[in-house]
Amino acid sequence: MKLIEATQGCVGMGYVRVKGLIGRRREKLKEIESLVDTSAFYTIVPPGLAAELGLEPQEIASLVLADRLTVEAGITVACIKPLDREGVVPVAILETPELLLGAIALEGLGLRVDPATGALEHSRPYGLTAL
Repeated sequence: MKLIEATQGCVGMGYVRVKGLIGRRREKLKEIESLVDTSAFYTIVPPGLAAELGLEPQEIASLVLADRLTVEAGITVACIKPLDREGVVPVAILETPELLLGAIALEGLGLRVDPATGALEHSRPYGLTAL
């Protein structure tokens, strides 16, 4: 399976990394640094980390990578907590060099990357939403 290579999102802006917690349950979360990938739909968890966290695929989905290669990935949910926002979000288990924090998690938790500073920040005053 091909590794996903992280690329710079826009000219002049570097990589955005954030420390946070992730796990199968709120009671057992692991602190980890992730790369924020605003172009990734799912949060992507490497298989080794998924096994360590007890995350097991519930479904298999075909995903299209940035280079338009289609791959199969296991899909499940995980509890994540970047910054002060916490929620259960869908994740894809896929070979990648590091955890990628994707758009579903960012949008659902009310987070965004400030293009001027490159920092992860709140996009609204509250966290997980239903819509």
